[in-house]
Amino acid sequence: MTSATFNQSVDGILNKTTLSTQKKSIRPRGSAVLLMLVATVVSSSATLAQQDQPVVARIRFDGATRTTEAYMLSLIRSRPGGPFRQDVVDADALRLLRTGKFLSVTSDTQAGPEGTTIIFRVVERPTVHTIRFEGNHVIKDRALADKVPIEPGDPFDAFSVREGRDNILAAYRDKGYGYAAVEVDQARARSSGELIYVIEEGPTVRVRQVWFEGNQAIDAKQLKKQVRTKPTLWIFRTGVFDPDSVEADAADLQRFYRGEGFLDARVSYRVEPGAEPGDLRVVFTIVEGEPYLVESIRIEGAAVLSDQEILGMMKTQPEGVIKQADLDADVEAVQTAYGEQGHIYSIVQAGRVFSTTPGYVIITIGISEGERVEVGRIVVRGNENTQDKVVRRALDLFPGDTFNLSLARAAEDRLRATRIFDRVSVTPVGSGPGVRDILLFVNETESTNDLVFGMGVTSNSGLVGSILLDIKNFDIFDTPRTFSELIKFRAFRGAGQRLRLELQPGTELNRFRIDFTEPYLFDKPLRFDLSLYLFSRAREGYDEQRTGSSVSLGKRLIDGLGPRSWFKDWYGELSFRAENVDVDNADIFTDKSIREVRGSTVLTSVRGTLVRDRTDNRFLPTRGDRWTMSYEQFLGDFNFGKLRANYARHLTLSTDRQGRNSVLSLRTSAGIILGDSPVFENFYAGGLGSIRGFGFRGVGPRGGISDDPIGGEFLLTASAEYSFPLAGELLRGVVFTDMGTVEEKLELTSWRVSVGFGVRLTIELFGPVPIEIDIAAPLIRDADDEERIFSFFIGGTF
Repeated sequence: MTSATFNQSVDGILNKTTLSTQKKSIRPRGSAVLLMLVATVVSSSATLAQQDQPVVARIRFDGATRTTEAYMLSLIRSRPGGPFRQDVVDADALRLLRTGKFLSVTSDTQAGPEGTTIIFRVVERPTVHTIRFEGNHVIKDRALADKVPIEPGDPFDAFSVREGRDNILAAYRDKGYGYAAVEVDQARARSSGELIYVIEEGPTVRVRQVWFEGNQAIDAKQLKKQVRTKPTLWIFRTGVFDPDSVEADAADLQRFYRGEGFLDARVSYRVEPGAEPGDLRVVFTIVEGEPYLVESIRIEGAAVLSDQEILGMMKTQPEGVIKQADLDADVEAVQTAYGEQGHIYSIVQAGRVFSTTPGYVIITIGISEGERVEVGRIVVRGNENTQDKVVRRALDLFPGDTFNLSLARAAEDRLRATRIFDRVSVTPVGSGPGVRDILLFVNETESTNDLVFGMGVTSNSGLVGSILLDIKNFDIFDTPRTFSELIKFRAFRGAGQRLRLELQPGTELNRFRIDFTEPYLFDKPLRFDLSLYLFSRAREGYDEQRTGSSVSLGKRLIDGLGPRSWFKDWYGELSFRAENVDVDNADIFTDKSIREVRGSTVLTSVRGTLVRDRTDNRFLPTRGDRWTMSYEQFLGDFNFGKLRANYARHLTLSTDRQGRNSVLSLRTSAGIILGDSPVFENFYAGGLGSIRGFGFRGVGPRGGISDDPIGGEFLLTASAEYSFPLAGELLRGVVFTDMGTVEEKLELTSWRVSVGFGVRLTIELFGPVPIEIDIAAPLIRDADDEERIFSFFIGGTF
């Protein structure tokens, strides 16, 4: 736009404004005219600037031979005829590079009379045309090709080439070729497109022995737990030799020694040939040195807790051996103590320095206490269907309380244990002085209503079907307003109660149960359980049917007793049972104790139970223990008492590279009946879950002409089971020994012992199908016992 044109435009606007105001008979104000002038100037200036901005005349790609220009043009934003912007060009170059097709991308520009020419210079990645394997005999080409994440026609990628080499090497070592080597000429692959893996298989080797030399303070049994390299064991362990793994084992042993206070310890290894070709002995050589002692412990920064209080909660003490595990536990204990007193932002750190006295170290516990915090508001978020109180009542903190981190973590555990929520967090929020609100965030599981169909077969009970409706977030008072709400599970929900309806028809066993649980009766930490059941089973010598109900109240005993009391982790329960027992089809040759209870028997009982569960997982524990003690007093047609105690302890002996645990489980059970009990309430043993190697109820007193099991008044069993991974996450092996007895009264006249092995497998069909197979042989038995070498359980859902 020329100056004359611009002046004419302004004059035209002024003339139009004058005419417009004349029509309205209003005189124009000067400010309005000025604003219009400014707007026109800005618009005209923008037009001039746009006319002066360079445009893209052409776009050229140099260096591409396999990549089409159309493909590259589709990736960039610069366009011929469009405005030229350098920042857009730079972004286009980066976008091309990110395709992975080019080793490098640069851009250049050339100005011309028609505009700017953009030139992208690319260096293409070489393409792999051929993948070959040389020197392989044990593993075929097709199997090796599956290990290489590159296919013919793909761009060459050095990382993927190395990954393929590592995968091939791992495959050979898994087959016992510990000295296998794999080489690849990457330069040749770049230049010619021919990727060749050259393999030197070497001999097949197996680790037959793992030895330790130089260990004096720590025995070999403990050291074996620290290494992944294991000698071969028929069927269960291959004994693969992996040089990288052995090298890591030596480093782990050295780290273990130093963690035990041997700060100067050094560990190396050597490999020796075994007695047979291909056999190896791995020898770890250890220079232990002397364990370092603690000269003194210095506490820095503590004001809330005294030095004596802090030292009192520490395992590490002056003149004791410095152990890293103990020191880590000490830091956690001190941190927990501060968190329980409201100092939720405290920081506790431990440091050590060598003393001038040889063989001693000085420990420093540095503490930054931070301010003491109280609880402000408690806000619940994320619960769409669950009532707020269900979430709040799990938290033993209230506004105005001292913020206790241990109680906050305990609330998270309790809410996760309900299985109503899959994610839970208790987070302090806010920035006010001395006060933090609590954000209690929960994420509800996708479905808290399960309708499950299943079927199983077991050597104890034959074929059993299962139909289960399990509602984990039930509300007995949330009645449906319409039939649609009922069938779509939009009613009876939100109060954290649980309702289970289960039907189990079978060839030998039939059962129907209704179970209702209110975990917080009257919004108090008091659990209420109600059960109604119908049970029938064909026994040896008679048929048994039970119809009854039970009511129980349970409570954790920790409340009001402090976190360090003896009752920590204990749970108490008081229950009442009433049932009718029918005994039918007892022939005349059965034992007198069976014939005496033919017909109906009414039983009522009151039972008190104490449970302490410190296992890490209720269903598949790997560490911790569980105590159960109970006494039940029966009244009605029979008056007697039943005292029982069970204990189980689980120890993780080792963890492999995939994080799979090898677990030793020790269990014992004892029971005694005080008074005269009917035959159907006696103790029995044998079969799965009891003494394997014997039939179900195959251990204990027998009676009648047909030697039917009649049970006894005293039971004592024990077992030790070692479980270890075999393949993947789903297949495990077990070896075990079971022992015990059932006696007519409190005495030990006989004892049974069996040993065996088995497998545990979980397969996926319509749902998880657990399979347990055990083979056991009695070593010590009684003449009348019923043996069963093979026992099994297969269960599934669909």
